[in-house]
Amino acid sequence: MSSSSIKEQPTAAMDLPVLDSTCVASHTELSTGTSLKGRAMAWRKKVLTREGWLGDYNYTWLCTPALPFLNKPRSPPFYGLDVDLPLVLAISCGLQHALAMLAGLITPPIIFASALNLDPATSAYMISASLIGCGILSSVQISRIRIFRNYYLGTGLISVVGTSFATLSTATAIFDAMYKDGTCPSVTSAAGVVTRKPCPDAYGKVLGTSLVCAFLEIFMSFLPARVLKLIFPPIVTGTVVLMIGASLIGSSGVLNWGGGSNGCINGTPGTYNELCPTIYAPRPLPVIIGLVTGCIVAGGTGYIDGSSIKSAPGITFLWVHRFKIGVYPPAILPMLAVYVSLAMEAIGDITASAEVSRVKVQGPEFETRIQGGVLVCFLAPHILP
Repeated sequence: MSSSSIKEQPTAAMDLPVLDSTCVASHTELSTGTSLKGRAMAWRKKVLTREGWLGDYNYTWLCTPALPFLNKPRSPPFYGLDVDLPLVLAISCGLQHALAMLAGLITPPIIFASALNLDPATSAYMISASLIGCGILSSVQISRIRIFRNYYLGTGLISVVGTSFATLSTATAIFDAMYKDGTCPSVTSAAGVVTRKPCPDAYGKVLGTSLVCAFLEIFMSFLPARVLKLIFPPIVTGTVVLMIGASLIGSSGVLNWGGGSNGCINGTPGTYNELCPTIYAPRPLPVIIGLVTGCIVAGGTGYIDGSSIKSAPGITFLWVHRFKIGVYPPAILPMLAVYVSLAMEAIGDITASAEVSRVKVQGPEFETRIQGGVLVCFLAPHILP
């Protein structure tokens, strides 16, 4: 398939590109062959021919940056949901999506492990398990598996499953409560400084509580989508997603932008520590350039410590490390609220994915996408560690 397979054809609603019949035929031949032999021949042609790997896509357009005042505004070619893509294009775009997901997937387990003072091996496992679990669930989400009648598992859209930042503030508050009530060990020095000890059981209790509260989402997933959209209209789901981002900016982003959240932000005005780390700190851009240059020089001269990477296992999988599962009763109501928020976030994300994919955002088919997407979110706490 190539950009030449897309034609501009005006419709009554709006001017949308529609797919050429040859493109649809190619996709049908590849994915819905009438026989096993036909499918094998289609895949053989896909893998062993130049057309299957490269097609006639304009890769120069793909790799040329859009520089202001130098290039004319360009619109990317639109590919429909079920369009066959050249392998190089599909792999490169898929890799781009995977790399874009990376930071969002590993940040929550890093924060959880830091809050509970877990050892590096456990922290590394949590990060690996997050990546593996989200990859498996994303495959299910994209595949759209029919369960029975008009009920599905997954959206059938390019919508991935990942760790949500909406859980961070609630989980961190639950961890703080566990340390305060003695569920997790801590030591208080003579100067009154409290040192938290490692507490993997706290993470197990949050997992167990999540397993129980996640059944709320399975109930919500089998409600008619029109009911869910009445309860959570776009203005509500959009506001929730906006507030999640705003809370992260207020609790972490602004502090780190100021130079760090290690306490120096509370420096007395007019003193040496008014700014982080001092009033003589350089502006952000020179710092970034210095960090990049320093990392390059340190890496070239062997001064970067890679012991944590070398000590990590070469391969791992889910459930290699297990946490003691339990339920923390004070966390049930907050976690129920989190799962309602996650369902609202999922509905908003699925709606946005459907819009950019130019598929219907109303009607029975769209309702099944909402149902399948929310149901996959229910599976996440039962698969992830």
